[in-house]
Amino acid sequence: MTSAARTFCDLARDLSVPELVAVADRLATPHPELAEAVAAFPDHRLRAKLIEAARLRDIASESPKESELRALVRLAGLPAPRCQVVVTDDSGRFVARVDLAFERYAEVLEYQGDHHRTDVHQWRRDRTREAALESLGFHVTEITQADLDQPRQLVERVAANLRRRGWGGSPCYSPWFPG
Repeated sequence: MTSAARTFCDLARDLSVPELVAVADRLATPHPELAEAVAAFPDHRLRAKLIEAARLRDIASESPKESELRALVRLAGLPAPRCQVVVTDDSGRFVARVDLAFERYAEVLEYQGDHHRTDVHQWRRDRTREAALESLGFHVTEITQADLDQPRQLVERVAANLRRRGWGGSPCYSPWFPG
């Protein structure tokens, strides 16, 4: 039997960095324990990959696909979005809690699993929520698995939205970026 941290390390043979980030985000393992497991991992060829995945870890993420999305954005050199951001209106009333937000640019990324499409009540709530966010000046980009399957196109679209909102950069892909 191995520890969760060691299992994370063992998965580096088969998973991409975004997938490893999704695993790391779910671990209850404290960061120092994860760092120790990475440092002690015997396969030196995988150590840099593990260090990168551990660096991108954010336990505030609430789903593996949100974690993968955040990792793709970071591996492409885009600004760091915050996870699970609470958005309120000018009166301080709750409007939404969003998956990922580039607060400086009022840009929101929402991962939409299939139930957001197939459950009519969820679909309607999503439309109302998106309209409320947009009325506050946010731009909402919905992301699906089809987008994650084409990571460069996804990142280019997110980068274009950020540039329209004042970001002056462009993607700068890490060697760990998939594809």
